[in-house]
Amino acid sequence: MRSSHDSLSIVGQAKPITTVLPSREEGQILKLMENIMEFQVVARDGGRQKRSVFVKKLCLGTSRTPPKTCRKSRYLLTNEDDIEVEEQRTLGEVEYVSIVDDGEVFLTTGSDHLDLTLTNMSFENAGRVYDPAKPKQLCPAVVATELWPYEDVKDHWSALRLRSSVTISGERVSFQDFPASQLVDLESHFRANPSLRENGTVLFSGSGEPLPSAPPNLYNMAAGNEGIFPRDFHFEMHDPVLGRSISHGYNIHVLV
Repeated sequence: MRSSHDSLSIVGQAKPITTVLPSREEGQILKLMENIMEFQVVARDGGRQKRSVFVKKLCLGTSRTPPKTCRKSRYLLTNEDDIEVEEQRTLGEVEYVSIVDDGEVFLTTGSDHLDLTLTNMSFENAGRVYDPAKPKQLCPAVVATELWPYEDVKDHWSALRLRSSVTISGERVSFQDFPASQLVDLESHFRANPSLRENGTVLFSGSGEPLPSAPPNLYNMAAGNEGIFPRDFHFEMHDPVLGRSISHGYNIHVLV
């Protein structure tokens, strides 16, 4: 009896089997891979409005001078309260996030979660092998559920603050607290890369340094078994001029 594989050969002459995938226009690909995110837009006067954003492109800030970005798969963007990771040595960092929809720019905050195990990967013959984009593909990018119109904060950008915290031994510990002015501002990103203003584009800014008061072993790969990798991450963007904040948090679950 012939197996099903035998039917792939022509008697007397073996021919390679070529599978031709149908080509697709960009619009068709976007439809197949669509990621539609639901947000609450909070206006300057406190009014709220639901908004659905069709995410077409997810970009991450990677360089300050000049401002540069890399791409991340859109399906990794989420505003859930729980994420799954391959192993516990991962890192959250607070960032500002811009979202463009229907010609309007919105601002929120997020955390592009990162797998730290690839940052120090090396091989005997090749040496250290590191591409900053690759570890970012292993974890979700988490964004808050509320948005501010960018025009509402544009005139006092430098006053905005970004903060993050984690839970260690049952206590909330501050990890970051810095002004938005410490990062590449949104206008600089737009000038360096005008495509970031295209509808459906989400940009994570990159992040600032940890607080000096943060535990030295927190997210420290060099600490070995003494390293602390919390199972949650909380982040916030605060606007002291308008007296409001956007915050979000998520739990980190290790796949077993």
